[in-house]
Amino acid sequence: MDLTGFFQALTSIFPFLPKIYNNVVIDFTSLLLVFFWFLAAAISFYFSLNNARIWTSISIGFFLLFWSQSYQLNPWHETFTIMIAIHYMIGTIAILVISLGIQEYYVFTRTLEITGSKKTIYIGTALIIGFAILVISLNPKPSLYVLRNYRMMNNTVWFYLCIINIYTIFKIYKEMKDSPIANGILSFGVVFICALIWKGAGLYLMMYQWDKPWLDIIEFDGISTDIALHQGKVDIAKSLFKIFNFVTSFSVAGTFAYLFKLLR
Repeated sequence: MDLTGFFQALTSIFPFLPKIYNNVVIDFTSLLLVFFWFLAAAISFYFSLNNARIWTSISIGFFLLFWSQSYQLNPWHETFTIMIAIHYMIGTIAILVISLGIQEYYVFTRTLEITGSKKTIYIGTALIIGFAILVISLNPKPSLYVLRNYRMMNNTVWFYLCIINIYTIFKIYKEMKDSPIANGILSFGVVFICALIWKGAGLYLMMYQWDKPWLDIIEFDGISTDIALHQGKVDIAKSLFKIFNFVTSFSVAGTFAYLFKLLR
């Protein structure tokens, strides 16, 4: 779907908007994916507003994940590469905030104590994002190499924290398996298993330099690649990455909807 004309007209109507220099083409798959992440984010955020403070960090984290995925619909992201770096950093902050919430919940199951307030979590998360944006802005404009490094950092942090979160969730389940929301907690394990496959597939492609950002880089630099020798593995990893990106968004929305039903 070519939206170049629309955004060029928009910038002429509102001259304070940055000019569009690249073609703005958004495929239906990206549009659908961002829509599903929006639904997941909306459900998780609504859930946090109507429930105890203990759920705040987890819900905000998944809302940030939607924000990080939405760069695909940003018409200026190819012109201003700093925006892509910021989106990747927000995605990394998302899993850190989610993991904090999972650890908080585990402590709660052992001590039955909840510290802090929702306001503290909101302000703290905003300050971390602001600091990350400031650091990226003060550094040189990200090159294709740098953007790939940001993406690899995002996949790596997600991959290892998903493993830790899966382990922690099963420990939480053991502590409260007689609770009416025990199955809801267990469903978060499914979410992180899906996310582990999603991010793991992306990390696998980047480790072996079979990912699209690397192929774009070597197209300009004339570096050779062995991707043709391993096309089967590459196709499987790409399919897993795309499929489990969708599946993770479904599982997030379904888990929060299920928890909302259990807590009513």
